[in-house]
Amino acid sequence: MRKATRAGLLTLALGAMCASIAAPLFAQGGPAIRLAPGEIRALILPENPSTGYAWAIDAAASRGLDIVAIADDGRRSGGDRPGAPGERLWSIRGLSPGHADIVFVYRRAWEPAAVETRHVAVDVAR
Repeated sequence: MRKATRAGLLTLALGAMCASIAAPLFAQGGPAIRLAPGEIRALILPENPSTGYAWAIDAAASRGLDIVAIADDGRRSGGDRPGAPGERLWSIRGLSPGHADIVFVYRRAWEPAAVETRHVAVDVAR
């Protein structure tokens, strides 16, 4: 898999299978992730924590967070070099039928503005 950049790939993984999908799929206005209640999907976002930037959920800008459970599964290193980019792993589980719009922001904890925002739509249906 080639190196991901902030403007690069957004990867969606289901179980042990991993598929690379171009960023527009889950960017503004892209198709929603479809889940059944209890179903879990992994979301992987490119991240370089050595720069101080990290992905976080913007709960105030997100909608429908009560129909999904989202877990921050930590980071996966992109290599042994200091400063090597890596990935932030998230698990999204459908709880009850409905629609959620999850807003992820890429920012430094000490700075108020995000340098990048990703919108992920999730539809949970039986």
